[in-house]
Amino acid sequence: MRRNLRLTIIVVMIFFIMTGCIVRNQSSAHNTIEQGSKIKDTYIYNVEDNFKGMKLEINLTLTKGNVKFELKDPNGDIQWSEEVTSDKPLKEIKSFDKIVGDWTLTFESIDNSGEGEFDLQFNRL
Repeated sequence: MRRNLRLTIIVVMIFFIMTGCIVRNQSSAHNTIEQGSKIKDTYIYNVEDNFKGMKLEINLTLTKGNVKFELKDPNGDIQWSEEVTSDKPLKEIKSFDKIVGDWTLTFESIDNSGEGEFDLQFNRL
């Protein structure tokens, strides 16, 4: 009986380790934007050869000011760029074709007057 319990525990641990490897193919962040602070945050997501593509979800809400962001593929080409204001929050999900390498997402406060928060999540396709 104890032997079966040990075997079950080992199998469950192996399962969690394996699913942990799968989860490494997603990345998320949450950040607060404070008024008067210069913002220039950069997030990098590596698209690997076995991916079909990449998906990015951004939820950016401001109570004041303007923030712009830019997503560049590994070739340096801009794939998504937008400016967000307190009048125009952003909650969007976009999918991108596979380009292997590091994708770079940059958030920047336009005049350091931005105040709010954002969540983002990269996922493999």
